[in-house]
Amino acid sequence: MQTNEEVIMKKLMLMALFLSFTFAQYNTNGTDNTVIMWGKYKWANPDEVEGYSIQERNSAVNEWFSKTNQADKSLISSMFLYHYWTGAQEDVHVVNEFASVDVATQSVRDNAKINAIAFPDAEKRREAYLAQNKYFGNYHEDVHIFENHKALEKKRSGGFGETTVVTASVGYWKPMSEVENGSAAERYELMKKFQKEVIGKNPKILSQKVLTHLWSGKVEDGYWPVVTLSEYNSMEDADNAGDDNGPLALEAMTEEERNAYGKYWAPGRHDDIGLFNNWIPANK
Repeated sequence: MQTNEEVIMKKLMLMALFLSFTFAQYNTNGTDNTVIMWGKYKWANPDEVEGYSIQERNSAVNEWFSKTNQADKSLISSMFLYHYWTGAQEDVHVVNEFASVDVATQSVRDNAKINAIAFPDAEKRREAYLAQNKYFGNYHEDVHIFENHKALEKKRSGGFGETTVVTASVGYWKPMSEVENGSAAERYELMKKFQKEVIGKNPKILSQKVLTHLWSGKVEDGYWPVVTLSEYNSMEDADNAGDDNGPLALEAMTEEERNAYGKYWAPGRHDDIGLFNNWIPANK
């Protein structure tokens, strides 16, 4: 029979083994990776908002979010997503990017200071807050905390209107133990080439972030979820962007590279998080 000390030591060894496996999968190439804090809110029921006006709502939300986002110097970027084809009609998703979890936490603590910078006059600040707040229900949910891989990011450069279309989907890395002659270093280099030469040159994709597990969600049976947050000018572009990826990949990557890239991904495993409108005036 094992002693308590032996049982504890065995548990610690198993934990160490799990952590070594986890961080082998958790690729942190590059020290400039950022964190994505994804929060969910809900629009208030129009019947419960006195003097409800979609024009007033948009104007009030635009003023509040655009000014407070600019005032928050720690906020790197932000998306304001709302219902298109998925989820409930009242759902609103705010996707914020910060340098680290600590920086994001400090931003929350500095909320009152940031609001005061955005609206120096206390009465105007109160009016602006109430004007947009009445259109939101009493609801908040922390949905995701992701790592954003900056080396894999395509940034928006222009050519868009007040709204864009954003898709969020999940693919899965195979456990490295199932990849023949695989390595995290090779996987990352191939991903960087694909993002630069294929996604980066696809005119239908305005921007794209590649996100991996940090603190939210789960890793099951060693299959590591990789979230792709992609932005398009229209639903038509979202539907057809994949048609451009094939020829671009054929031009940019050798057959050996394409096969090597594909071996890291679990075939037949794909999830869709959502299809959203992105309200550009409330972005940063």
